[in-house]
Amino acid sequence: MLTPAPQTYPTKAAADRWLSHKRVDLERGRAVDDRAAGRPLADWWPGYLTFIQGRCRPSTIANYEHAWRLRIAPWFGTTAVRHIKASSVEEWLAAMTASGASASKVIEAHGVLKRVLDRPVRDGVLAANPCATRRGALPRRPTTERPVLSPAQVEQLAAHMRRDDDRLLVRTQAYTGLRIGEALALQRDDIDAPSRTIRIQRSVDGTTVVGPTKTHASRTVTMPTRLAAALASHLTQTSGEWVFPNRSGGLRRYRTFRRDSWDPAARAAGMTVTPHDLRATCASLLIDAGASIEDVQTQLGHQDPITTLALYARVRPGRADALADKMDALIAEVS
Repeated sequence: MLTPAPQTYPTKAAADRWLSHKRVDLERGRAVDDRAAGRPLADWWPGYLTFIQGRCRPSTIANYEHAWRLRIAPWFGTTAVRHIKASSVEEWLAAMTASGASASKVIEAHGVLKRVLDRPVRDGVLAANPCATRRGALPRRPTTERPVLSPAQVEQLAAHMRRDDDRLLVRTQAYTGLRIGEALALQRDDIDAPSRTIRIQRSVDGTTVVGPTKTHASRTVTMPTRLAAALASHLTQTSGEWVFPNRSGGLRRYRTFRRDSWDPAARAAGMTVTPHDLRATCASLLIDAGASIEDVQTQLGHQDPITTLALYARVRPGRADALADKMDALIAEVS
């Protein structure tokens, strides 16, 4: 099948040069669709959006749409994909950073651009993805050491909650490691108090959208006896579908929970802490109790132990002294 040139050439020599290059590319298996390469990047965005809609959480899709609309489309949307070079991507990244965009926003926008450009690469329209061939490192996200609470601090935080069920919600997160979205999505049938287990099958995403867990996998976690008894008592005194509902008995919004309950309690307790920090607290407590990294990984629902080690398996302040004392005892056994 004949493939026409992407444009007309002013001289026969120029056309011959294009044809010679095309023959070399064909021989090397690197030929691309020059006609399609003249289409603007915006032509590939709808297909990518359709692809992720069945695979990503609504909040993730909203973030990607935001990155496309505000950061990618204004710069590259009308540009023919063959004209998006590695240097173009480097200039775009530098411009975003110079405009004051955070490292997280720059990294997210670059990821979206790369995945959109992956589509013409796979279709044989581009020989390589300019995001992959660019030079220079992406900006690094600032690292902030998040707090890990002791059991006494967990109880202190819970005591400042305005509602009894919010106190129980704090304890449930801290002593089981549930994500806040997973805790808000718990239904009565998920709790098996006699066996001390919680079945985690869904999560609240964004506002009131219920979907699968972050890893799209269900898991069962075991809880301490005291927490199991408190949940059993709570369920006998309440009705409705949700374990931690709003005041009307419906699904609770995360933002409302933060505004009305969590944030005022954290301020009153003098803590700079978020609901997500209770997952690291649970990991720390499990390790203190003798759990292996694999045990913690299973409890928290991580897909690999690297996440558990890197983000959650932290030592509580003051715990290092206790660990050193245990080391002293072990050394003394052979002295």
